[in-house]
Amino acid sequence: MLSDAFLARLDTLCLAVKGRASGGAGGVRRSRQTGSSAEFSDYREYIPGDDIRRIDWNAMARFDKIFLKLFMEEQESAVTVLLDGSGSMGEKWDAARMAAEAVGYLALTGGDRLRVYCLQAMDPADPALNGNKVSPLLSGRQAYARLLQFLDTCAPHGAGNLTEAVFRTEGLRKGLCFLISDCYEEEGIARALDNLRYRGQECAVIQPLSAFELDPSLDGALKLTDSENGETVNLLADRDALENYRRALGSFLRDVRETCFRRETPYALLDAGKNFEEEWIPLLSSSGMI
Repeated sequence: MLSDAFLARLDTLCLAVKGRASGGAGGVRRSRQTGSSAEFSDYREYIPGDDIRRIDWNAMARFDKIFLKLFMEEQESAVTVLLDGSGSMGEKWDAARMAAEAVGYLALTGGDRLRVYCLQAMDPADPALNGNKVSPLLSGRQAYARLLQFLDTCAPHGAGNLTEAVFRTEGLRKGLCFLISDCYEEEGIARALDNLRYRGQECAVIQPLSAFELDPSLDGALKLTDSENGETVNLLADRDALENYRRALGSFLRDVRETCFRRETPYALLDAGKNFEEEWIPLLSSSGMI
């Protein structure tokens, strides 16, 4: 859980958005549309928690549904957080969770609507793997406690297929989407990002990796166990093996960065071995996410 002092620092920041704000009324994010906040733009159906002062009672009488008036200058954005909940996230789960919490806090205090998905596999043989976990639709600073309650129900577990889990997300609203994942996907994250972009998501990628993954300190004969499927491999961790690992890691990270760059998707590598509250704001600022 983030400290009160760090949350106070986040209060001075907001999430960056390139596209037009959309999805509702009463937010504080300024859209690129012209006009003033008193200039009517459109309707949408009421969602519990909306400002009842914006209800159009005439439209309700005509259509027997509750509609809200939208105005042109200030609208809320939908912010979605996709948190990788596969077993490989174990060593960097605390950092990944704090990243989800920090993004969520910025969304809620920025007047946006937030929904968090914990991306997990479906496995009938494992009762803990029932597919993606989805938070309620959250809005307003007071919903921060509910965000924490939801994140407390999430834990990394089981083998994961990031692309398949992204394809199974339902109810995405057009807006900002933060993918928080180690990006360990055999086919890469391109298809997942393309699917999200097709569904109207302006994506950003935060890739937490552990200090051990970034700079392993190994020596001698070892048996390594896969954190997702339990498979083991015997390894002689000599100089050549470590050098091969570093080359493979560098190639992997370049692929992730280039995949994001080609899609104009902000990217940040989060070192889970460092102090999160010291690293987070400079990291997001340099990546253009705030």
